[in-house]
Amino acid sequence: MLPRGANLRPRPSLPPARQYAVDPSLPRRRRPVTTALADTGLLYALAHRSKYLEMFLEFYGESVAVATAVEDEIRKVARVPQVSRAHRNLVLMGACADRLVAKLDDKTITVLEPSEESAELESAVQQQLRELDRAAERRGAAWRPVDADRAKRHHGEMESILVATDIIKAGGTAIVLTNDGGASRVAWRQGVSARNLRDILAELACANPDLKEEDLLAAFNEMTVHFGALPIDVRPTDSSAFRCRAFAGACHFCDR
Repeated sequence: MLPRGANLRPRPSLPPARQYAVDPSLPRRRRPVTTALADTGLLYALAHRSKYLEMFLEFYGESVAVATAVEDEIRKVARVPQVSRAHRNLVLMGACADRLVAKLDDKTITVLEPSEESAELESAVQQQLRELDRAAERRGAAWRPVDADRAKRHHGEMESILVATDIIKAGGTAIVLTNDGGASRVAWRQGVSARNLRDILAELACANPDLKEEDLLAAFNEMTVHFGALPIDVRPTDSSAFRCRAFAGACHFCDR
């Protein structure tokens, strides 16, 4: 278990070119936390391959949670009638949302709301996320129609960061699970560590020696084609990203 409040210590500034904030203190192998706040895009990616969604939920157990804004985003898509989804280009996203709503309804995924005390931090976090959007647009980034509104508002990412800081300040441990590089960088500024889909699949590989690295790479590529593409600086280039080097139950590479 992480020591209490460990990831709220002051953080060094990130290099300007860094697209995803990787916490060097977190090992490749999963380290249990009180709460893992999952973002909408990462959950859609996992739900696209339901086998891995189930493995993730079982592996992370009761620590899996979403902020209220993330729940709202998922339920909003799930409420779109089946007959209207094709017209609105929501067939795939709607199917993923349906799977996730089932997990919300049966309490497999917990829903948490930011505290009133976090209101002071809200405007700063939201401003930082919007500044990163504007910087991306200046570099030529363009948002897909299905992402544009979320990308401008960032409510899910913002609330996830606020809830994580609440938990850490209360003496617990929390991380944000997101493929969004900007959200990871803003979380870093607030003393919250982030993990992404690549990290999660690598953690599953460490926990389950029957998983083949080639299959995990193929699954990663398939899941991120439509949802939650990772920044290039943390995107796996080959299957070695999901290779566990454990021997006799120990893996110095994964534990460091």
